[in-house]
Amino acid sequence: MKYVIVLVMLLACAKSEHRAARVKYNEGVAALAKGDTEAAVKLLLDARSAAGVDPELRFRAAYDLGIAYAEQAAKIRREPNGDLAKALELAQQASSWLSDASRQRPNDAATKKNLAIARARVQAISDELRKGENKLEHRIDAAIKDQRGVLEGAREAWLAIRQAGGTDPLAQQGSLTHLADVERGIVAEVGAISDLATDELDTIAKKPEDKRSDEEKVRVVQLKNIELYLQDARGRIAEARRKLQELAAEDALGRAEAALVALKRAREQLLDPITVLRSLAQDELEIVRDTITAGGDAKLVIDQSSAPKQEETPAWLEPVVLADRQSGVRDRLEEVRSRLAAAVESPPPPDAKPDPQQEKLLARVKTALPSVTAASSEMDKAKQALGDKQLKAALANERLALEALARAIEEFADLKQTVELAYADQTQIGALLSPEAAKEMPAPERARETRAALARNLGRMTRLQALIADEAAQLAQQQPKDPPAEEKDPAKLEAAKQQLEQAKQQMARAETLRGEALAALGKLEKALAGTADPVPPAGEAKTKIEELRKLLFSVIEHLQQLIRDQGETRDQTSQTNGEDEFARAPKLPGLLTREEQHTQMAKA
Repeated sequence: MKYVIVLVMLLACAKSEHRAARVKYNEGVAALAKGDTEAAVKLLLDARSAAGVDPELRFRAAYDLGIAYAEQAAKIRREPNGDLAKALELAQQASSWLSDASRQRPNDAATKKNLAIARARVQAISDELRKGENKLEHRIDAAIKDQRGVLEGAREAWLAIRQAGGTDPLAQQGSLTHLADVERGIVAEVGAISDLATDELDTIAKKPEDKRSDEEKVRVVQLKNIELYLQDARGRIAEARRKLQELAAEDALGRAEAALVALKRAREQLLDPITVLRSLAQDELEIVRDTITAGGDAKLVIDQSSAPKQEETPAWLEPVVLADRQSGVRDRLEEVRSRLAAAVESPPPPDAKPDPQQEKLLARVKTALPSVTAASSEMDKAKQALGDKQLKAALANERLALEALARAIEEFADLKQTVELAYADQTQIGALLSPEAAKEMPAPERARETRAALARNLGRMTRLQALIADEAAQLAQQQPKDPPAEEKDPAKLEAAKQQLEQAKQQMARAETLRGEALAALGKLEKALAGTADPVPPAGEAKTKIEELRKLLFSVIEHLQQLIRDQGETRDQTSQTNGEDEFARAPKLPGLLTREEQHTQMAKA
């Protein structure tokens, strides 16, 4: 009798747990029916995680997750410039969940049919991605990656030779000859890429000039420039290969670096100026780091006898080499500056219709252009200082160049990126106002950095107002149009209207939070100018910006890592269940910890 009572109690508990999970599942199915796949995925994942030993729920949640991910993949593929890599990832998730459902019910016809469709879509997207791999830009990217590997390998070999003190000059022969062989493959590939560019150029050249489209005219200029830079890269790679064969690692370094720069310049002909600016900022940051490593940030030592023994400076950190690298980055920046200036100065065609989006972009270019010019000027000063072996002065100019590049790039940041930048600076303000910063930083420096970050965020609030207004205007233009009578689906129409209304409410809330953040920043500005405590308004501003950040954060971005981790844990758990008790016992605590982490992440 006691056994029956206990069994009934256990079944009652299980029913209670499963009831909550089934409620989540039903909500997920409803969201999926409305077309809200992001919400559906979250709810279905919650239901699947809480399903316990409920076989019906485990199967249905897995099946519907497969359908939800398939819908998301299909949506991305329908977009004109959809991210195929993202679509492939989602299609693979769909296939994975449908496979899970198929394992639970091998004979279910709908599951088998949809699993076959999902696998076919994965293959189709994979084939589409592979087609793009033979494109000019992808092949140049691959050559850049390979050349960067040669440069890093040559640096490692140089360090090994110096650390050995030159006692065995042939010690790195194997590494250097291997790099020479790699360079042979790269120079052949660059030649093939050049032939590809020439073939495309010849195809366009067969058309009369007055019959060519605007895109083809631009493409001709791009291809001609690409051919020039690829020819330069081939020559540099051949020189680097010869030096590697001669085991002259130091001489090979300069040639390999020059080849990499030429390949980058070839690739940049196919990129928009803003993307190139971001790439240049990364390269300038590397120069800053290398200048610091070379001694540009070293403290002044009065007593030389107590100074640590100086190690030999690597060849690529010599001031003259850094000066060459800085010169190369500046040359690339000047090319971008010329393109931006030409866009601003060129009048629109007389018969061109007004394009509000184009006008806004040109206005941003005009605003960013002075910062690009300032960055170029600072790079030129840094190059001269490096040539004079004035590392500290060079480092100061490099940092100013990097700051100017950041200002230029930020002019083209979208809504979410601008909010992220504001949040980062507001977090920095909070840290600067903390007691710990007061102990570690001089008061004038702390005040200067705080006011600079505040000024940046005040400027961002104005830009955010315009960006939010743009988003709201686009939503206003996206009113659902009545489809033909035979295609009307009341449920889908209602779901589309609800989604549009939610997006409008989101933008309205975003503008409210922006205004509240601006008010808090105004209080902070007054507090810094007077005697009031700046910490409360700084904290209030951070809270409002953080709320804005969360409002714009996509749920699906948050769930991607959770899904991947749960899949890995599921695989590990299946493997552990197949082991004997002695082998399984030590692994169980780790698996339990991972499941707890998944639960916490899903609730976040």
